[in-house]
Amino acid sequence: MEVTGVTWVVAVAGLVLIVLLGSLQLVAVVRPRAAWTIDNVYGGNPEATDPKAYFAFNQASAWADPFLWAPLQVAGSIGMLAGQRWGFLLALAASVPFWYTAVFFYIWDRDLGFRENTLMYWVVIWGMWPVFGVVEGVYCFVRLLE
Repeated sequence: MEVTGVTWVVAVAGLVLIVLLGSLQLVAVVRPRAAWTIDNVYGGNPEATDPKAYFAFNQASAWADPFLWAPLQVAGSIGMLAGQRWGFLLALAASVPFWYTAVFFYIWDRDLGFRENTLMYWVVIWGMWPVFGVVEGVYCFVRLLE
């Protein structure tokens, strides 16, 4: 498959986002209850809800993101940049958690009072993930139809 400028943008953006997310989640795997992890990875405050549920919910992502989702996105991005059809297929599959998990965090943050009505929250903390997932998914799907 032809590697276009858009392919480069989508593949590299996917790598940047997943390396950022995977790195933060690896910290959460190693130091799941550290203050830095709570402040910079999980967000919110475990005392604002049931601490057992808070840590269980956040630890699920901490383990799934770097060990399941990140390898899929990395392989997909590399395959896209190599012009391989399988790369676009893997990237299409990897696009789903970007927008799918945003629904969980939207509800979680709303119901537990973690959501902030700021540009930083709506664009960086929450918004860029589902937007990128939809863009990557649509782009890969369209390319696979060629």
